[in-house]
Amino acid sequence: MSQEKTLEETNKINIEDNSKNEENPKEIKDPPPIQTNNTSDTLSNSSKTKLENKYAFWFRISEEVLKNQLPNKALDTNEYESQVKKIAVFDTIEDFWAIYQHLRKPDSCKQGIEFQLFKEPIKPMWEDEFNKKGGKLTLKLRKQYTTIIWEEIILAIIGGVLPKEIKEEINGVVFSSKKEFNTLQIWFKTYEKKINAELEQCIRDIIQIPDEVPLELKQFFPPHKKEYNNQKKNYNNKEENTNYDKFSGYQNNSGYDNNYKRNKGYYHKK
Repeated sequence: MSQEKTLEETNKINIEDNSKNEENPKEIKDPPPIQTNNTSDTLSNSSKTKLENKYAFWFRISEEVLKNQLPNKALDTNEYESQVKKIAVFDTIEDFWAIYQHLRKPDSCKQGIEFQLFKEPIKPMWEDEFNKKGGKLTLKLRKQYTTIIWEEIILAIIGGVLPKEIKEEINGVVFSSKKEFNTLQIWFKTYEKKINAELEQCIRDIIQIPDEVPLELKQFFPPHKKEYNNQKKNYNNKEENTNYDKFSGYQNNSGYDNNYKRNKGYYHKK
């Protein structure tokens, strides 16, 4: 068996094991760093396609799951930072796909598993300097459609297809596996009426969220309640952006069901 094949299988097993360990709590452990073939990476660096920003994938098992599975173990459940672990950092298209193919897909994650993708050096915590003046936009998703919508969002974020003012506002995206549904959160750095309205409309356009599907907007540290009216604007420029095809590798994957459109992928009460 070749060295590349061995590394690929090792990485996939290691990352997936962390999502499966809920059934055997004694085996819960921090996700290991992604292993790479350093010689191969060094030789190909000059030919890789650079992204506009550097990003990091993070991983977390919720404190509720840990407390239920490890009742006799002392857990620092009040310290969120201690539960969040960085998996890998990338700044090229090729490195993104090399890492992403080894991560467990959201559709198959069990309750309590979280994956985060954030710009470096931002941490997926409200208290981070880049997050504390902002907030989050939350989507509730049906489990079977979570992966394709997760990929739509992260590919749009890292792929440079978003308008400049929206791209600069977004700090990261968080996937959380719940009991009856999953959630995706778009974290942004500025909680302000006009910016938030345009951000929401942009996300709706990019992943084709119907107007009747509600999105929850929340400020991390609100001084008082704020409300705003949506301002319509069309940001769906994927077809016009020649770089989009570099990132949308899932589009040619026949295993994906595109019927998440027209409300089917979104979890809400009509």
